[in-house]
Amino acid sequence: MNEITKLVEQVRLSTDFQINKQILREKIQTELHISFNGGMFLITTDLLAFLATWPNELLYLEDIFQNPIEIKRQEFLDRCRERYQAAMNSWHQQYAETRKIRKV
Repeated sequence: MNEITKLVEQVRLSTDFQINKQILREKIQTELHISFNGGMFLITTDLLAFLATWPNELLYLEDIFQNPIEIKRQEFLDRCRERYQAAMNSWHQQYAETRKIRKV
């Protein structure tokens, strides 16, 4: 294999990796959505921190459709943590596989 062919192959693999990485991130973003009490929420680290530190058990949060939704804080926090961790674990595993393919 000549040098130009090797270079082209490396660029292709790098580009494929970046595209696959972006697709994987977008897929995980959809897994980070959770419905609760008639609302739809995107689980972020900010939301998790807010729920963990809010002193009252009952609160109202704006969902992704700008609707105020009544939330039982601890129940919602537990479900969000579970979903977030499952999504992050899945993302990490799939990312590691993508990196492994790139190195082959």
